[in-house]
Amino acid sequence: MMTNTTVFMNDLSSSERLLVWCVRRLSGQGDGSRGTPGLALPCFRADFAAVIEAFHMAMNRLRAYQRAPVDVAICSATHLTGTENRFLLAATAAQEGREGEVRRMLRPIFVHHHVLSPFAAAITQLGACLAGAGYWLPRRGNMLAASSRVPVAEPRQIRAATARPAPEPHAQQAQPVGAGCLAAMRWHHGDMGRAQIMWPGPAASVQTGGL
Repeated sequence: MMTNTTVFMNDLSSSERLLVWCVRRLSGQGDGSRGTPGLALPCFRADFAAVIEAFHMAMNRLRAYQRAPVDVAICSATHLTGTENRFLLAATAAQEGREGEVRRMLRPIFVHHHVLSPFAAAITQLGACLAGAGYWLPRRGNMLAASSRVPVAEPRQIRAATARPAPEPHAQQAQPVGAGCLAAMRWHHGDMGRAQIMWPGPAASVQTGGL
């Protein structure tokens, strides 16, 4: 039954729609999961072959231990199932390196640990494959993640910036950028000359031995 918590494909970003489409092709068509699902992305075709094998192994484990099909829709479906939404959240967590949350998102679906582990590995590999091709998944506050996510403390540099007077409307201000985003900015041809890099403060240098 459709409710107001239904997630529609049109509500997703292009990266999210691509991931859901890949999950549907890899999980829902039996022997069709053995072949490359028609992706016109030769830049990571070799990596995607490993994703296909990971999902194939996970599906074999599912049939052997849990004996229940994966609740994924056909490729042309306009809304996500609950399982697909959890796959999407798990892949987002995988791209951010939060391995524990990947398993936590998938555990309600794959109760057997011999099934959970290969599916967690497969969705992690799919997320890494898409990230390598430039398809990064945005973190969304939806009905599954909002109630369990721990609030992130506001960075010291951001608090200091918000306390300053508002700039003139016509003045173009440099945006503060985390050091970990430098590679992504180079990929997207960002203006490095106008970026303010937030390097670790003195306290972080002491904790890491003054690197």
